[in-house]
Amino acid sequence: MSADRAGRALALMRERDLDSLLVTDLLNVRWLTGFTGTNGACVLLPDERVFLTDFRYVAQAEEQVPDFERVTVGRDMVADLARRLRGRAGFDDAHVSVKMHAKLAEKVTDEVELVTASGLVEGLRQVKDAGELQLIAEAAEIATDALRTVLDRGLVGRTERDVALELEQLMRDTGAEGPSFPAIVAAGAHGGRDAPRARAGAAPPRR
Repeated sequence: MSADRAGRALALMRERDLDSLLVTDLLNVRWLTGFTGTNGACVLLPDERVFLTDFRYVAQAEEQVPDFERVTVGRDMVADLARRLRGRAGFDDAHVSVKMHAKLAEKVTDEVELVTASGLVEGLRQVKDAGELQLIAEAAEIATDALRTVLDRGLVGRTERDVALELEQLMRDTGAEGPSFPAIVAAGAHGGRDAPRARAGAAPPRR
């Protein structure tokens, strides 16, 4: 799956006349590579797909990122990323900080031109593939079943915190990786404050 997604990203890179693409946002990294850890980035080139992380995630990357060359970085990931960039190098200005951009500009070679490529991966993510649609359906079913169970057990005499914790635990117990956002349980004086906000749904099961 990650190979197909990387191929689609490379096709968009060609349309934007990009020679390389830096991806640092963890949601985009996960979508492209399958990596679920908390420290990783990747660089796409026409003939190379590189995933970089630190020593803590070597074993996890071997399992989750089979379609990329895996590189273990030292203390300076930005410098390691900069060395991989070529030609017109796209980066997502919505996720690269000013400080990181300045360091990239300092570390890249004179042949590299950093250009904004905002939304390139996000645009691809908007169109869900069959696997993603299945996970969304499973997440919705998990969240619905958890809410029904909580309601069947009754709410009278329980604190808002207790109900929220049970709802989240039930979702986890039935396969969710976690809640998409904290559960909102509000009653009485709290009802008006939180009423416009929706209940939390389940994040898709991890695969």
